Amino acid sequence: MDMVFAGCKINLGLRITGKRADGFHEIDSIFWPLREPHDTLQLRFRPETGIVVHCSAPDIRPCNNTLTKAYAAMCSMTRNLPGVEVVLHKGIPCGAGLGGGSSDAAALLRWLNSHIAHPLDLPTLAKAALQAGADVPFFLQSSPCRVRGIGERLTAISACGMSGSHLVLVCPAVHASTPQAYADYDQAHAASADTRKTLTKAHVKANRFFPASTQFQPDLHNDLEAVVFSRHAQLAVIKADLLQHGGFAAMSGSGSALYALFAPTDAKAAQTAADALREKGWNVYTQTL
Repeated sequence: MDMVFAGCKINLGLRITGKRADGFHEIDSIFWPLREPHDTLQLRFRPETGIVVHCSAPDIRPCNNTLTKAYAAMCSMTRNLPGVEVVLHKGIPCGAGLGGGSSDAAALLRWLNSHIAHPLDLPTLAKAALQAGADVPFFLQSSPCRVRGIGERLTAISACGMSGSHLVLVCPAVHASTPQAYADYDQAHAASADTRKTLTKAHVKANRFFPASTQFQPDLHNDLEAVVFSRHAQLAVIKADLLQHGGFAAMSGSGSALYALFAPTDAKAAQTAADALREKGWNVYTQTL
């Protein structure tokens, strides 16, 4: 069996810019790829048609997941696609806002595309990816992007403003529901006329992390953070712990993972923060961007 690794991503900010007639929300966010945590896929062709998925994680339904959707999308664009068996080893926690399922789907699409007689070009492969999930097109490549629409509008960005920054990622054992987060946001936003004013103030405060001279000035506020924290108060405590060590802290996507960013000169503070959170029993990953 072939072994394929699938990394994850964090959201550097997440703005909800609208809601479509079909119920999907449009966003504006920076997706930043990370090496860790990662999933591992064991892949091989099989004589029978269709896809078979094996995974011990209880959140992965064998017959209806991003892998089966990705395979179905590939079948709709490729004739005589061979059957595939997938053994998925989860390292990216489910319900963490890190895009693990989307990354798995993209990894399968890339593998399939590299093994068929007539590979799809990237735009066509991206269409298949979008059928599998809104975030899947991003994972077909591995560079930071501004992501808009429901995930289909990708614009590559320069990483120079973040180069050398230190990331501390905390993955608590909390499953945050994405549909619930957006439903809660809709309800809270409709109930409060002051919401956008509050978010604008938060955006200004967050961007003070970056020097005014840098060209990289993302909107770091996450519109979903407040409503997710209202359901999972533990996440607010973790964020407060991260902020005690300096830098900037926020939730990724719809949660539950949280990250802290530290300037290139603050490597010691980043390590101290990581050690402190590990001592409290959390899963913590560190990376220099």
